[in-house]
Amino acid sequence: MAYTTKKSLLEAIRSGDEISWLEFYETYRPLIVARGRDYHLNSAEIDELVQCVMLRFFDRSRTFVYDRSKGKFRDYLGTIIYRCALNIIRGRRKNEIGYEELELMDETDARERWLEEWRQHTLFQAMTLLKLQVGESTFQAFELYAVKGEPPARVAKFLNVSVSAVYVAKHRAVIKLRKIVRQLQEE
Repeated sequence: MAYTTKKSLLEAIRSGDEISWLEFYETYRPLIVARGRDYHLNSAEIDELVQCVMLRFFDRSRTFVYDRSKGKFRDYLGTIIYRCALNIIRGRRKNEIGYEELELMDETDARERWLEEWRQHTLFQAMTLLKLQVGESTFQAFELYAVKGEPPARVAKFLNVSVSAVYVAKHRAVIKLRKIVRQLQEE
């Protein structure tokens, strides 16, 4: 998937571009699924949540104009996910476990969990983009050393490179990763 800013992606969706819809779906589905798990939805309800969120967004896409001064896109999407999840839970029979749970959830805790999931989502996107922007051996060295915590000598031996090459790969990857994360956060 090519890097597309949310603003340009949203504009493409607004114009009816089907490829942008697919990119939007593939980008945000994992985040919606994660939130569904946070709300203790079962797998059928999570599928319903994804469908509800996408349908709501689709219904509003023709008139939706992203205006950063009104707030962040993550907050807008988070509100849609929350409302759809709440409707699913309300649809359960009242005597089922979990009916009251979402409404009684501590708002601060829910907000913190949402922000953490958004950060993880952003990091996943950034790592995917980083992999496309650096060479395979650079990415492998970075991932093994910086992400998985393997000792540099072990990484160097595994990749058949010098230890200093592992350090250089990490350094270069971190610089690029920070830039990618900043771009994603600015959207």
